[in-house]
Amino acid sequence: MGAINKTTTNYEYPKIANKINKYKCPFCDKDVIFRNGKIKQPHFAHYKSDNPCSYYKKPNESQIHKDAKLLMKTLLDNKNKILFYRECYECLLEENAIFEYEITDNDYNENTIATMEYSFNYNNSNRHADVALVENKDIKYIFEICYKNKTKEENRPEPWFEINSEKLINNINSVKNIDTNNEIRIECIRDYKCDYCKEVIEYERKRQIHFLEKLKIKEKKQKQKQNELLNMSKEDERIIERQKIIELEKEKERIERELLRKKFEEEREIERKKIEQEREIERIKQNKIIERENENMRNFLEKDKRCGICNINYCKCGKPNFVKNEYNKTKCNSCKKYKCMCVRIPDFFKKKLFI
Repeated sequence: MGAINKTTTNYEYPKIANKINKYKCPFCDKDVIFRNGKIKQPHFAHYKSDNPCSYYKKPNESQIHKDAKLLMKTLLDNKNKILFYRECYECLLEENAIFEYEITDNDYNENTIATMEYSFNYNNSNRHADVALVENKDIKYIFEICYKNKTKEENRPEPWFEINSEKLINNINSVKNIDTNNEIRIECIRDYKCDYCKEVIEYERKRQIHFLEKLKIKEKKQKQKQNELLNMSKEDERIIERQKIIELEKEKERIERELLRKKFEEEREIERKKIEQEREIERIKQNKIIERENENMRNFLEKDKRCGICNINYCKCGKPNFVKNEYNKTKCNSCKKYKCMCVRIPDFFKKKLFI
């Protein structure tokens, strides 16, 4: 929880406060002391008195809400870079979080001010924003501070963000949500559902509809059978009723087994596709390595055009056309290179093998 600087009358949170300045409590206006030791993290505390204020020891809901609003206003007044993100409330997986909006230096100018309890009209109703960034009386962003009860989506114009008061206070002072570029990451707790969860819920909804349709068809058939059984004797009805119950139980068991089997097959198919993808990636990597080695070998062979023994550029044509020139030297008409007249080592071994 922060305090009010008595000199500047600005709110300062423990992470940016110092022992030189004098501070007072935002709730009771009494003097407070700033502590910044080696064991505990920086914090404010009241001086000892007979009736101390509970703002720093056991703050209530309204005090936490007020401190979070002051903190949010101070971040905006200091022109901090802020990145808002939202997490899926169904799966709560960090990789499914969506980075929704970023407030940068371009959003601040000499005409922008941060205001608490800003009044505005929306949908023909008077509204109040906990904190608003305003430029020339026009709202740029709205920040709602939530302790327990969340704001209704239809009561605020976009863009607006909802922030948990306790998380905001704790994360800012513990520097958990500040990256290397001094950009502050704040979670927006407005309802958000990732695409994966939407697909799962939609699949489950369709499956339930399909299952209910089947049950309705079965119930309809059962009613038809019941009407037919009314004309039978009571003994026959009891026998058929028992058989029907057994059949229903078997059918339920079969449906449950079928659902489990389908679920197992889907999981196995997903795992198989994953393994195939990994194998395909590994195969592509190996092919690239082989191609690179072949290319290096081709480049090496291409460079080696000179015989190391007789030191001439000799013919390498697949079908050479050798003739003798005016100097009585054998030369290829195709590539205009001389024939290698030395007994090279590879040819020597070839002759040996054929012999």
